[in-house]
Amino acid sequence: MRRNLLAFCASVCLAGTAIAGCGNTGSAGTSTTTQSETGNVSEAAPANGTETDTYKGMKIVLILPGSIDDQSWNASNNAGAKQCDKELGTSIEVVESVPVEEFEQTFTEYGEKGYDLVMAAGSQFDEACGAVAPQYPETVYTIINGTKSDTDNMVPVFPKEYEGSYIAGVIAGYSTANGNFATLGGESNIAMVHLLDTYEAAAVQVAKERGISDAKANRSFLNTWTDVSIGKAMTSQMIDNGADTIFCYSNEATSGSIQAAAEKKCKFVGFAANKNTESDCVVASVNMAWANVYPWIIKGIKSGELKGAQEVGVKEGVFETILTDRCSEECKTAVEKATADISNGTIDLKQYFSE
Repeated sequence: MRRNLLAFCASVCLAGTAIAGCGNTGSAGTSTTTQSETGNVSEAAPANGTETDTYKGMKIVLILPGSIDDQSWNASNNAGAKQCDKELGTSIEVVESVPVEEFEQTFTEYGEKGYDLVMAAGSQFDEACGAVAPQYPETVYTIINGTKSDTDNMVPVFPKEYEGSYIAGVIAGYSTANGNFATLGGESNIAMVHLLDTYEAAAVQVAKERGISDAKANRSFLNTWTDVSIGKAMTSQMIDNGADTIFCYSNEATSGSIQAAAEKKCKFVGFAANKNTESDCVVASVNMAWANVYPWIIKGIKSGELKGAQEVGVKEGVFETILTDRCSEECKTAVEKATADISNGTIDLKQYFSE
């Protein structure tokens, strides 16, 4: 096992409760609106000395399926751990690139060591968690993007990715010239299907509202999260078939998709991480801001208030929409409205689910 131990934001300014703003830094920069303080599950201010003492003694590990340098899922979860260390005084151990065949072994190891909290990022950890967690009732097991909660010590936290992808779809709808959208996912699972469903629904709807009556979306699965060459090849093929706006959620393989979009002069909407600086073809990114959520998880586990399966989304500050200056004012306004509608519960995104 390879182990490295590493001890516009369109969470929109609802009702004017702003706390921060970031300036535009050019074509690859970000246009960031202020973020709703009441919409976040975690505040950015460091804990005071007494509170820090409460958490710094906790034995916590974060297990990742990939590299913290993937500029996507693993990197954003690692950022969440680092925020806890900064804000709460924890020293979270991070174990990266753990292969599937070692999931149960790794969960067992930290249960045997008497850790307070074992976290793992990815729905692929659910099965192993279900097998191991019941054997170590004094250790809490939290799967980020998980749903299985068979015992009291299993506390999964599921991000409603389909909310963030809907916002990405709104951006795509305003970015396209021909209404032909290419959507790619790392693998076909329920969460991925749902997030692609809402992205495509928003993109096509907005394009049609703009007068592109034959707008459509075509979907492919890479069946890899890491192979950059596959991401590039499949994206290139979809562009050759007419797509002009690309969305790819596949960790490291996303970089290949961006390369293809850049070479063929298409537009790309980033997801799960800020891809805006990776290429000028990226018009915006919907970033998963796990740094807003991880401290809330730690606090809830420590207090015992966090029990059973949890869901977090736009309202809780999981997603930050980072727009470049290539996004129109009309697009920015639509992103603000979509964010508010999701936060207020005035839109039912599940209506777009295909299964």
